[in-house]
Amino acid sequence: MSQSSFSMRAFRRVTVTVLALLAAMSTTAAPLVLSNASTSVTVYGGEANNGLVPSGGFFDYTDLSLPATPTWSIDPFLRFATGSTTVLSNGAAGGFGSPVALGGGTIGNSAVTGSVTTSAVTELIGTVARTTFNFTAATGTSLDGTTFGFYAENDILGFGDDTAAFTGSIAGGDLALFQYDTVGGGITVRLSGSSISGASLVSFGSGIWTGFGTALEGGDLTVLSGDGSNFVGGPGDLGLALAFALTGDSASIVIDYTTQPLPPERVPEPASVALVGVALLALATRRRKYG
Repeated sequence: MSQSSFSMRAFRRVTVTVLALLAAMSTTAAPLVLSNASTSVTVYGGEANNGLVPSGGFFDYTDLSLPATPTWSIDPFLRFATGSTTVLSNGAAGGFGSPVALGGGTIGNSAVTGSVTTSAVTELIGTVARTTFNFTAATGTSLDGTTFGFYAENDILGFGDDTAAFTGSIAGGDLALFQYDTVGGGITVRLSGSSISGASLVSFGSGIWTGFGTALEGGDLTVLSGDGSNFVGGPGDLGLALAFALTGDSASIVIDYTTQPLPPERVPEPASVALVGVALLALATRRRKYG
């Protein structure tokens, strides 16, 4: 990334943050917080009024041990058979409304978008922010042709030098996406998801936020793949995404978002030897810092 584009990125982030603060002063957003000794999750739901790439989103995740908040934009979205897309963290455009405390350490959100009703229940299990999404088609319709996506644009100790990797595979049922700071190490975001019923994980990806997030928001899923063939490792200002095909009258999906100290030990192909070297460098840096 050039110095000029880096400066423009920084300027945009500052500008968006100021606008978000001004908007918060003029609205009645009602975020709810889940927390324990290690982790805090602030759920905004549709109050974020987000569109994948601006600041804010469905929730903010804070690792209290550092402390650090790696999330920049966390956004679930629906892409319909027509190609149109609704970002569920954008209540102003037909997404979720305000979060509701359901009791028992859970927070709920719901939205009706066209013929699809979406509900979400978020809980904090140790360090894992877990959201269960449920989809129901209106009577006489089906979910066929609808894709559910979960987008996470993370800034790990700075936004310009992150690395992404994945382990496992869709076929193996053990896919997990990771993002971590190339230079500093110390914190790694882990994103994974699975189908409970009526859905199948079909594609995933990583990409530079400016093109990756806007493509997904516009309904362009070609930036994702089923085998990671176009997965962008970085370093750069990256985002991660999972996509599920919905079928039948109803579907249910679980998404887990968490952090861990170090990058994954195994990085599958396609990946470079240099990426493995980065992971070893991060480990050495952590040992020097804490040893």
